[in-house]
Amino acid sequence: MEIKLNPFAANGKIYAPPSKSVAHRLLICASLKKGKTIIKNVGNSADVIATVRCLNSLGAKIILQNGNALVEGIERVSVGKLLDAGESGSTLRFLMPVACALGADATFTGTQKLLFRPSVLLTSELQRHGVEVNGFSFKGKLFSGTYEIDASVSSQYITGLLFALPLLDGESRIIMQGDVVSKDYINITLSTLEKSGIAYDKSGNSIVIQGNQEYKLPDECVCEGDWSGAAFPLALGAISGKVTVAGLDVNSTQGDRQILEILKKAGAKITVCGDEITVIKGELKGFTHDFEDAPDLAPISAVLAAVCDGESKFTGTKRLKIKESDRVQTTLNTLKSAGITASEKDGEIVILGGSPTGAQYDGANDHRIVMSAAVMSAVATSQSVIKGWRAIDKSYPEFFKDYVSLGGRVDGDI
Repeated sequence: MEIKLNPFAANGKIYAPPSKSVAHRLLICASLKKGKTIIKNVGNSADVIATVRCLNSLGAKIILQNGNALVEGIERVSVGKLLDAGESGSTLRFLMPVACALGADATFTGTQKLLFRPSVLLTSELQRHGVEVNGFSFKGKLFSGTYEIDASVSSQYITGLLFALPLLDGESRIIMQGDVVSKDYINITLSTLEKSGIAYDKSGNSIVIQGNQEYKLPDECVCEGDWSGAAFPLALGAISGKVTVAGLDVNSTQGDRQILEILKKAGAKITVCGDEITVIKGELKGFTHDFEDAPDLAPISAVLAAVCDGESKFTGTKRLKIKESDRVQTTLNTLKSAGITASEKDGEIVILGGSPTGAQYDGANDHRIVMSAAVMSAVATSQSVIKGWRAIDKSYPEFFKDYVSLGGRVDGDI
């Protein structure tokens, strides 16, 4: 399935999509709580739907209605169920420890790409604490203790354990080994636990959690806007005109609020008024940025770099290779398709700004690559084509409707 995009000058205002990072966490905490919860603005992304599906399989009762979630917490754990995480790494890695803490004897499945993404560091630690592990099948119940885990691969391992350990008997300790990546995602988790009344003691790379705690998330809460998704229309404003995105918290714990720092480095004009961010095209220049803690911003930042004057350098890109696609390669492919010179060596991406041409883009079944290609199409010299555009459903199903509302010219049924 393909669409054709024509160059245009962006102008207008949209609302940020819901943060799926926050939505995952609120849904899990609400499901582990006794009673009912209303979570507003969770959206309908494929990843959030995957988490809802798996939580319902564990025994929660969640109904998605008009972008909100009506949640009835797990009263009786469903045992022996198959949990389909789809393509959501967050769903899989967050809920494996939770299922084990509940004694659900669950088996997880998902897309082939998801199941090939690294999880053995987490599953081996679950096995070390009393669970029988066979691939993605788990039997038995997790017990408390000291969990030592390499946090240099994914923060999602830590988040999954943080949700599970308060449910166990006794005290547990997480020791995060190596260089901890995506620390802001761990902070989102800790913030959500605090909202749920879960106590913990964090010191350096160690977190101590007492067992037998009760989740007490407020009966009504709101999922904030998503900086990851908002990065695409904000970058569109920087390279193509003027865009305002509402519904964003500049004090958010989301690490991808770094997009403002990146846009400033590149020379975009930015104004903040309450929850509204306006970005206007400026005299753009090459920039350097470390993406270690915000890897999801690399593809759209590469598009920004593609139209900057001079050279840009990206460091901290190693983990891009284990995303929905090998995002080092697919990002380079996207740039080169549009005639932009770019290369990668030893974890550093170098991009030489230029004038993007119309191109044939392969979406690589990766939502962030599709959206990045769409933003670059706005400033191309001629019409562009994107194949596999429906990958946006994973995180931002309304992306192309917002794109059109900002002036985007799209040929095809969206």
